[in-house]
Amino acid sequence: MITRITAGAFLVYGNKILLMKRGLHKEMSAGMWAGIGGHMELADIDNLRALKLIKTCYREVKEETGIKKSQIKNLKLRYVAVRQVENEIRMHYHYLGEVENEFPLPSCNEGELHWVEKNDVPDLPMSITVSEAIKHWFHSPDNEGIFFITVNPAGDCAVVSEI
Repeated sequence: MITRITAGAFLVYGNKILLMKRGLHKEMSAGMWAGIGGHMELADIDNLRALKLIKTCYREVKEETGIKKSQIKNLKLRYVAVRQVENEIRMHYHYLGEVENEFPLPSCNEGELHWVEKNDVPDLPMSITVSEAIKHWFHSPDNEGIFFITVNPAGDCAVVSEI
């Protein structure tokens, strides 16, 4: 069994959320909508006890969008999604943050970046963990707790619970 650790962000500007429609060439969630993010690199681990997930999040946002850490406000961990896919445990750390501008979006080899109106987001095709995070966030936007999202082995049902 191997473990894949990823981190990413949903960045909000006014009534819009920055999302990516993942490229069809991607191994995970091809063609699906997701936040901005990616995998943890060895440079994001200071020692075996200190995983710097927020560092991964900031790095991935900058790589994919050009948005710098100094341009992101109130970035907070809100959801930790865990699921097993074949011989892999996938853990994704979802952060929520804000930006003060609707930045122009560069082209990205990971997929297509879009500022999406919040009302349009629930209708987009997403992985079960991204969909559950978005639904929970939209139904309780003022709850700043951290939540686990776990997915059953079949991958068709998820549970959100507060840590």
